Amino acid sequence: MSTKIAISSQDKKTITGHAGKCKNFVIYTVDTEGNYTTKPLKLNKGEALHDSFQNNDETHPIFDMDIFLTQSIGQGAIEKLATKDVRTYIIEETDPETAINKLIAGTLKALSNVGHHHDHEHGHDHGHGHAGCNCGGGHH
Repeated sequence: MSTKIAISSQDKKTITGHAGKCKNFVIYTVDTEGNYTTKPLKLNKGEALHDSFQNNDETHPIFDMDIFLTQSIGQGAIEKLATKDVRTYIIEETDPETAINKLIAGTLKALSNVGHHHDHEHGHDHGHGHAGCNCGGGHH
């Protein structure tokens, strides 16, 4: 089983913020061995997450992801993504390859582990390494 991870990358080179308005993403598909493939995702005008949320769309490419990595995103968007079973992490890392490799290794530091569908606050670090991210490369 593989894990799908979206990274907001407006400039198509670095991890960027303002995820709700972002139109460019890098999609990583990570297999159980920790190997991954990438593909770009470019949204058209009117297809940004913010637009999708405003229109109450039930489908959006990001809704098909397991994990979403970004530098900034609003709390409302985080909560809406959580209802689609997308875990959102706000991170400082700016290089997509570095972020994915750290995620696989279990060393990616999140400023906020948000977007889990639990019943408790998320102002703390769960300490989930790779095994906690469900990207398939963890050791159980």
